[in-house]
Amino acid sequence: MSDQSKKQQPESVRRLMEMGRRFLGGEPKPQPAVERRAGMRVELSLAVQAKVEEGAWQTARIRDVNLTGLRLEPAGDARPGQTVTIQFEGYPGVAPAFSLVGRVSRLIADPNAPGDSLAMAVQVDRVATSEEARKNYRILVLHYVRHRPLLEDVDKGYFEGRCASCGWVGRVGQRKPQCPHCGGTRLAPV
Repeated sequence: MSDQSKKQQPESVRRLMEMGRRFLGGEPKPQPAVERRAGMRVELSLAVQAKVEEGAWQTARIRDVNLTGLRLEPAGDARPGQTVTIQFEGYPGVAPAFSLVGRVSRLIADPNAPGDSLAMAVQVDRVATSEEARKNYRILVLHYVRHRPLLEDVDKGYFEGRCASCGWVGRVGQRKPQCPHCGGTRLAPV
């Protein structure tokens, strides 16, 4: 039946024909995708060190996170079910260095190169990860969700500090922290 003849039919006949088509196995209406995550996902990009099973440590980047898992790029040779250890550096004034242990729950395919994995979804293993590390992960995620511009500064080598001499607070470089107000070099992370 052409689109033109469908438009000419009364509404009730069109609905009846569509119900019959669905009942007899015609094209179903597309269903919305089901969200599988336990919590809200947040875009967060941080450089970390990661290793799969007993492999070598590699520089990686986490992307979307929630409190129970994260997306880690690149996936490398990881396979679902394997153990992943993720080492977070210390973040001045936010959280000390800590490690999370998780399991690869699925691989995320690269749309530009079929057959290649772009990233892996990692579920945090609450038994293998210490309570202190889970607490630091939560603090880190919530801090950068609330202070997104600071995340860009951390990636560029800056941190938010307070001058011990004059009390000035602002962004300073990690290599040579110096107060722009008084020239002091004793700056503590805020």
